[in-house]
Amino acid sequence: MATNLKRFTISITPEMEREMDQLKQRLYYKDTRNTMVRDLIIRGLEALKAEEAAKERKE
Repeated sequence: MATNLKRFTISITPEMEREMDQLKQRLYYKDTRNTMVRDLIIRGLEALKAEEAAKERKE
């Protein structure tokens, strides 16, 4: 795991909390919530990069 981690705080809606709790139970049950959130951020960033690349290929 990275040793140069930065802390920050986010606010989420009750619906997001429910969805994250369900996701934690289904897929991240062995991981900490921090690990789950980091993984979700990484996946989101990768998805955005892939969308941008696909958009560039279309142009």
